[in-house]
Amino acid sequence: MKLSRLAGPAGRAGWGLADQGLSSLSNLAVGVLVARSSTVADFGVYALAFGGYTIALNVSRAVATEPLAVRHSGDRGPAWEKAVRASTATASLVGVVALLIGLAIAAFPGVPSRGMLIAFAVTMPGLLLQDAWRWAFFVIGEGRRAFLNDLVWLVAMGVIFAGLYLTGSATAFSLTLAWGLGAVVAAVVGRFQAGVMPRFQLVRDWLKTHRDLTPKYVGEMLAVSGTIQVYMLGITAVAGIAAVSGIRGAQVLLGPVNVLNQGIRVIAVPEAARALRHSYRRLWRVGLVISFGVGAGALAWGAVFLLLPEAVGRELLGPGVWAEASSVMVPVILLQAFGASNAGAFAILRALAAAGRGLRTRLISSVALIAAGLTGAYLGGARGAAWGLATAAFCTVLLWWSEAHRALVAHRRNH
Repeated sequence: MKLSRLAGPAGRAGWGLADQGLSSLSNLAVGVLVARSSTVADFGVYALAFGGYTIALNVSRAVATEPLAVRHSGDRGPAWEKAVRASTATASLVGVVALLIGLAIAAFPGVPSRGMLIAFAVTMPGLLLQDAWRWAFFVIGEGRRAFLNDLVWLVAMGVIFAGLYLTGSATAFSLTLAWGLGAVVAAVVGRFQAGVMPRFQLVRDWLKTHRDLTPKYVGEMLAVSGTIQVYMLGITAVAGIAAVSGIRGAQVLLGPVNVLNQGIRVIAVPEAARALRHSYRRLWRVGLVISFGVGAGALAWGAVFLLLPEAVGRELLGPGVWAEASSVMVPVILLQAFGASNAGAFAILRALAAAGRGLRTRLISSVALIAAGLTGAYLGGARGAAWGLATAAFCTVLLWWSEAHRALVAHRRNH
């Protein structure tokens, strides 16, 4: 009986981790190859453009896939099909808006490496639609389909990469474009996997139906991804593009941390909700286990790169980017580990429906990270910025858990 109880959560977590592993492998591959094919300055532009993609992805999730997960989890049926038509169309529309914004930025005179920006922009609708298909499969427990869709992306991208290297046309621009085109291929395949097509006529009703959720979700998502972009731009202004290249290069090598973090978050909120139905004590324990597991995994992976010979880092990122990344590796490892360690507290707040507390915590954390990162950059360049971010991340972990405890006490008092 106990094994049967574990089978469901373990299976969901397994597919979540496996799927996120493929998705992160795609990002890791393009990050490493672009780093090896570009100058330090070009890779800095790539880092900023990738941050813009992250903002668009999180906005898409807030208005399209988060409401789908909250209100249409369960079995495949007519209601799910209609919701997926609306959700995927909404995600695609966000992608079109992101495309136009990206092209507008690239059109500004004097913008460096504008080809990189264009590569991100023109593939943005496919990138966001592919992500929407993944979530559509997860909400009905079909993680295997999401895994296969990400596998299609990885294979398609690999084929295009091979063609670029065989023809001697592999550049930072062409590699970034190939990564995005792989997602476009997977987005097309996702339509046939799901058996439904996006319907843009449903977008207005979708946004109206879920307007009680999306503003807070958008606020949280923008606080997460917008914070990263703001402090990256700020560090660039204060300490130069090389500082951003080093921090982003270290984050590329720590990509598997995001595999663990995002894979667990796919199932963290549902598991926390189940624990709440049993008892508050179980809810707290589930949150602690989630955070401890993700945080320990982040530190363990970071330790691997601290122990590896420097030649490995130079081979992966190229001498220029590795020189910058190696100088900030320790604080970036701590930044990633502390950032991942709020996963359990986040799940507790979601399970308790404490959306206001979650948004407030995100906003306070954002201000702390930006202020600490820019102050560190001013005082100590790239290393100062990285240590400032790590210190702020530690403080925000304490804040998340404090708010989770307060929310639990308030929920217990009111119920």
